[in-house]
This record gives sequence, structure tokens and C-alpha cells, in this order.
Amino acid sequence: MKYTFVAGLIASISLSAPAAFAAEKPGKSILKSTRIEKELRAKTKYGYTLAKGHSRAGQKAQRFELRHGDCGGNKYWDDCTNDRQRIERKEDPKDRLQKVGGQTWYGWSFFLNPDFRDIGPGNTTLGQLKMKGWRTPLWHFNMRDGKAMMWFGNEGGCTIGRVSKLRGRWNDVVIFADYSTAPKGPSFVMYMDGKEVCKRQKPMVTQTMLNNSERDLFLKYGIYNSYLSRWLERNKTQAVTAAPFQDRYATETGSSKTSNSASSTPFAYNWGVTLPTQVVFYDEMRFGKNRAQVDIRMLEAAGAKPVD
Repeated sequence: MKYTFVAGLIASISLSAPAAFAAEKPGKSILKSTRIEKELRAKTKYGYTLAKGHSRAGQKAQRFELRHGDCGGNKYWDDCTNDRQRIERKEDPKDRLQKVGGQTWYGWSFFLNPDFRDIGPGNTTLGQLKMKGWRTPLWHFNMRDGKAMMWFGNEGGCTIGRVSKLRGRWNDVVIFADYSTAPKGPSFVMYMDGKEVCKRQKPMVTQTMLNNSERDLFLKYGIYNSYLSRWLERNKTQAVTAAPFQDRYATETGSSKTSNSASSTPFAYNWGVTLPTQVVFYDEMRFGKNRAQVDIRMLEAAGAKPVD
């Protein structure tokens, strides 16, 4: 799918790249700085592939697929017994794309299959920025109950749009993030298809977080389902005697709240239904020092080559 760059785009943004963006060197590949999180994934061949013939630009795109029961674990954490499943890529080693105290621009495009369904009241997360040793993400892009949301830890966030409007087409995302404890401007700005859809003024990083974590920052993306037994409980066709699950965690690891769920081990029961299969494509994933280096629309107008 091709897009035409609108000249008035630059004038419409507050955190824009220099007007002479054509001379900017494109940002670096996010794909090359990440790996599949094999520790927690289910061992499936369909989970992650570099697929040909369906891309935002170039020849290939990253294809993620998550089906009912695709969970795994290790000695430190087990998704299967914590009401979760996932297929994600994670930044490794950490702190390659961003650091505490710094600023980073991210750009990517994603495509939801036309039949994509979220699992609300459970969560489907398509991207998150974590701090090692701090449980809740600094920001995470989430789908739930038909809405696409950008969340900041447990402090709320922005409604980006309806999932139904995002399906079956490529969506271009640009994010600016300031990871200092006292940003001089917004700490976060998100654009979708060239339009600003979310802005945060409060810091995303606090001294409390730094005092109670290992500080390393890392990006994760793909498909991550949490509290999936909520969907199974809502849609079940069989009577299930499941032990209620309360995910309790302390303030120093992210939050003082509790998250109720129908079961910590949802795949141990026959609910009479299975979770919907989810397929998401990602392409043209870059990070850089300004918008012109990562915005696919600006890069296309400048004649830049695909990043992957």
C-alpha cells in the first residue's frame, strides 16, 4: 500500500523534524536490536515468521500469530500459571534503543487481520516499554473491548480509536518518548497516520522507580494476552469451577492495585470455547533521534529505502 505525503503535515505537529528532512539519515532497525522471547513462548512454527508478499514497504513483514494455549515459562516466570500467553520480540541486550534520561523516537507500521478480535475484558498488548525490575510498563499499546488504548502504567492513558477501524489496513505509528524524571516538554507523544492521538506531560520515569529497579529500559512487541480467563469466563458455554485469581503486587514493583481474574491456570479447564486466534503484522520498525528518521511517510517522500 502506498501513501502520499501531505506537505502540511510538518506544520501540524509540535514535535516535528527539521524541514529539510530529506537530508536526514533514516533511523536504525528495531528488528535487528530485538529477539524472540523464547523463554516464555510456546514452541510453535506459526508463532513468528518473516512473511513475504504482505508488507508496508519492501518484500517482507514480521508476522505474529497467537492461538489458544500458546503459553510457556521458565524457572522465573510461567505465563501458563499466571493467566497469560504471548509471542513477543524483546530488546536484547537492554538499553540499546533508549536510556533513562534520554529521548527516543520510534516508528513502525502494523496490520491487524480483518478478522482480528481482542479478548476484552482481558488485554491484548501490541507494544510495551519496560524497566527491568519494575513490573508495570512505562507505556503500553493495548486492545480491549473494541478500543485501542495507550496506557501509562496504571495511571490511565489515551483512547487511540476503535479496533474495528484499524483492522484490514496498515496503520503508521510514530512515538516520541522522554525518559527523564523532569522532562522540559511532553514526556510522550504518539501519532497515528500523521495525526497526534496521545500526549502526556507528566514524567514516565520517577525517582521511586529508579530506586526500586535495575533501571535498564527495553522494548517489547508482538502479541501479549493477559488476564485471558476473563474472556473465557464471559464467553464460556460449559460450567467451570475455576479458582479465582488475584494478581497481587506491591507498590515498589509497579502498583498497589489487585487485578481479579477467573483463573490463574485457564488452560486447565474446558470452558467450551477457545480464545480467538490473533494475527498481527509489523513492518518498517525504526528508532532514531528525531521524527524524520522514523516516520514512514516522511521517509517515503524523501525516497528512503525500506529498512527490512
